Amino acid sequence: MVSILVVSHGDFCTGIIHSMEMLVGEAEQVRGLPLLPSDSVESYRDKILETVKELDRGDGVLVLVDLPGGSPYNATAGNLGRANFECLTGLNLSMLLTAVEEREDRSLAELPELCAKAAKEGIIDIRKLITRGHGEKHGRN
Repeated sequence: MVSILVVSHGDFCTGIIHSMEMLVGEAEQVRGLPLLPSDSVESYRDKILETVKELDRGDGVLVLVDLPGGSPYNATAGNLGRANFECLTGLNLSMLLTAVEEREDRSLAELPELCAKAAKEGIIDIRKLITRGHGEKHGRN
């Protein structure tokens, strides 16, 4: 099973994990690692690498990052090639839910594409949807 590490500015990563658990229950091998104001990018990079290695049980780790170009992104990118992980930015709840739901049946190499697709499909302009008269139900409970 692929493990999941969620990294972000502040407590966004732990908050989104709690939201995910409200929907699917507690998930093992999922951890949040917030970047705190007291962290340097270098120390945060080291924490990410250490956590990835702790979480990896042989199938690798999917690292989900809040946004491209920020310190969590840069710290994660600085570890590419140093451990068995893939990284995806643009974190949202659809992405995290897909990662948790698919990680037992999919490889680490397959997960980023599935999660990116779910993240994009989860972005819906509700007003446009309603005014077009679509009665489709989207999303989760």
